[in-house]
Amino acid sequence: MASDKTFPSKESKPDENPWLIQLKEMLSETNLGTLKDMPVCIHQVPKSLSCAKPEAFTPQIIAIGPYNQFRPEIYPLQRFKNFSAQRVLEHFKHDIDQLVEKLNNTVSFVRACYHKYLHIDENTLLYTMAIDGLFLLYFFHNYLDEKESFLKGIDQQLEKNGVKHTKDDIIRDMLMVDNQIPTFILRRILILMIERSKPDDQVYEILGPMLLSFCKKHCPLKLTQTWSKALAMRYHLLDLMYHLVVPENEKSETTATSEIEGMRDTSATDAPKPKKCSISEGIDKFKKKVNVPIKGTRDYLKNVKDMNVPLLLPIKPCIDGTYSVLNLCQSCTSESPFDIEAPKVVLIPSVRKLHSVGIRCKPSEGGINTIHFDKRKCILYLPVIELDVNSEVIMRNLVAYEALTQPPNSFIFTRYTELMGAMIGTVKDVKLLKDADIIEKTSSLSVEGTLELFNGMNKFIGPTNTVKSLDETIEKVNKCFRKKQKFSLRRSFTNCVNSYWQFLTFLATVVLLAMTAFQTFCTVYDCPSHFRHK
Repeated sequence: MASDKTFPSKESKPDENPWLIQLKEMLSETNLGTLKDMPVCIHQVPKSLSCAKPEAFTPQIIAIGPYNQFRPEIYPLQRFKNFSAQRVLEHFKHDIDQLVEKLNNTVSFVRACYHKYLHIDENTLLYTMAIDGLFLLYFFHNYLDEKESFLKGIDQQLEKNGVKHTKDDIIRDMLMVDNQIPTFILRRILILMIERSKPDDQVYEILGPMLLSFCKKHCPLKLTQTWSKALAMRYHLLDLMYHLVVPENEKSETTATSEIEGMRDTSATDAPKPKKCSISEGIDKFKKKVNVPIKGTRDYLKNVKDMNVPLLLPIKPCIDGTYSVLNLCQSCTSESPFDIEAPKVVLIPSVRKLHSVGIRCKPSEGGINTIHFDKRKCILYLPVIELDVNSEVIMRNLVAYEALTQPPNSFIFTRYTELMGAMIGTVKDVKLLKDADIIEKTSSLSVEGTLELFNGMNKFIGPTNTVKSLDETIEKVNKCFRKKQKFSLRRSFTNCVNSYWQFLTFLATVVLLAMTAFQTFCTVYDCPSHFRHK
């Protein structure tokens, strides 16, 4: 029998040196003072978040930071990245070795930023930070006006080097969760590159507008915030974009109220409600039984409506009214009054159903924190969104970053994507939002692509905990929708009855006149004698 070599024997002594070396390195990095100044902020996306669409979280052509630096499939663009870094160094008359030496005291802070242990030596890590930081500064300076640029004289090499078609791929890769480098590295490189006489505030005045211009250009949601020193202090680029989309005051308000609301929601959810369940099951069975004959009658009346027969003209209003009532009845007896084209994690009617009962959607002045519902005017205000080929990757990474860094009771951006996914179920929903200027008409993403984006996002994120402000808005919309739906059904039924009444009055008059005429005829011509049995 062959010996089992899976487990070492008791006599064998495994080589413990590499493991001990790595353990000592990790312990030396675990400095509480360093972690307090620079907490973990750059994560790798777990499979539970990336399994739905792994390519949205895996850099395709360029690596930023140590996580993806040594993947062979993204080496081809490394030459362009090195060329861009060299251009910046030549512009400021610096040398890469000189820059790396001056960055030497940042190693412990850089390692503290990454969630995963970085099993690379100090020199390799510093060269990686230096090259990537210089490339990002080169890339971002193109988002500033010529007068504001700190790299005057360096033209746009993306087009001249034959990589213009890959610019969108670079942008998507730069906004992935694990493809980030700390913002303080960019600030440190700027301080070392520009004149020493310039204070830190002037460095922030260069870096802040540059990052903000990039975020405004590529963020799907419109940003209304202006630059401030606090924006430049964000941990990295994706962190900056997230906090521009989800303002601090909105997050803190949600977090402060979440504990009380969570207790209330938990007690309400966990309590057993057998009566409610049994009634619900009975209603579902009744709907299934009634839905079939209603659908058959409705289809029959539709065929009658389409017939061009002169004899049916007097009762045409009655047929139209009955058809409208049956339409509403079928919508009420279907499996759900909401969209069922895709899995929904927020219970709210689709845009077209809201539109059918008179609830309109209009753009709000601001971001996610401006979503609200005007009960008096029956208007749902939503933030303006502009979509392009990069939007899906950016939104998925913002959702993943929120899940990795924020408390579960403050998933505001995730809740917003759930809301949009629930409201968009068909192409008509997308067109209605475009007509309302909520999805900008200048969006380069097609209607079908927009539908696929939000439906795909719903499958990716799954249900989340409640966010007080958005859930209150959703509840208000649902109440208004149910109220208007009942009113619409009642009005259609009343119109149908009125049409029937006119028809029945006409029919009764005709029958009465016919009977009177028949009675008169029989009186003159002695009809009883003709019908008497011989």
